Amino acid sequence: MCITEEKLVEAYGNSNPHERFLLIYKNYSVFPQLVDCYETGLFNRILFEVEYNRRKKNDDDLGVRVQTSHRSDPTAAKAIEHIMIRDAIEECNFSGNILKETDTPEKHKHDILTIHMMRREFEVFDSALKALPTKEHDIVFTFINKERKMLEIAEDRDLAYQTVKNLIGDIKKLLESRTVPYFRETL
Repeated sequence: MCITEEKLVEAYGNSNPHERFLLIYKNYSVFPQLVDCYETGLFNRILFEVEYNRRKKNDDDLGVRVQTSHRSDPTAAKAIEHIMIRDAIEECNFSGNILKETDTPEKHKHDILTIHMMRREFEVFDSALKALPTKEHDIVFTFINKERKMLEIAEDRDLAYQTVKNLIGDIKKLLESRTVPYFRETL
């Protein structure tokens, strides 16, 4: 069973660079998908909170909409709102103050900054992984991608289990030394 997207984002946001490296390393096979999943959920949560809080503030009863004055374009307004939320999430652009209309704006801002950091640091990790020599890359990639266990890798390559274990440990240390210096110290 792998970690849930909520627990991953929470742990990532509260971790130091070494701990974040380990989170990427241990969850490499699903890391981008979990970030995407959390981001989609966060977008919907913010959208629903904004819509609910606006209705509540305006005392809308979800009945028949009555045009009171001026011309308005609710479809355009909704599209702009979606774009503002997307910008806040994808670009860490909080200029539209869209988060102020949510229940927990500071938590949403923290989550957005964490997601942004997760994507950038995963990119650093993935680049370092791809820069490994072919043999080392193939061994550690099949291991962290959960395609094969150490014993299976040893049998496939006709190597001793301890040799593969040591090699994977050495590669892990190398990856950490190549990635952690490029990770942010704090959020």
